[in-house]
Amino acid sequence: MKNKIFIALAGAAALLAAGGGYYLSRGMEAAEVIKKLSGMRLSLELYRQEYRRLPASFKETLRAGTLEEAPELKLSRHLKTSLVRETPSMLIKDTGGWAYVNNSKDTDFGLLYIDCAHKDEKGRFWSEF
Repeated sequence: MKNKIFIALAGAAALLAAGGGYYLSRGMEAAEVIKKLSGMRLSLELYRQEYRRLPASFKETLRAGTLEEAPELKLSRHLKTSLVRETPSMLIKDTGGWAYVNNSKDTDFGLLYIDCAHKDEKGRFWSEF
């Protein structure tokens, strides 16, 4: 009886692992990701035009109403997320999410980028967009 339970649990664990591997191996196509990134960058530009400055935090675009919410991003090898990581400089931490440079003294201040060290389906690094 214990053997059957062990075999059943091992089989269930294998199925879950396979499903998790499949989930992590799948991601959005580059065109969809770039479309979302472009929309978020447009919200930053609208904010800049209205307030004559870039926001100190990406959350300011949400409060100002130039963007309703950050869109979900699902890249291969990463979990789905809509969080925007605030960072003092463009530093790739490979979170698989969005990142915003919020240090006004940095040359990349105001840059919204994809925080991923992997390549898209055409061999381009996500962080280059």
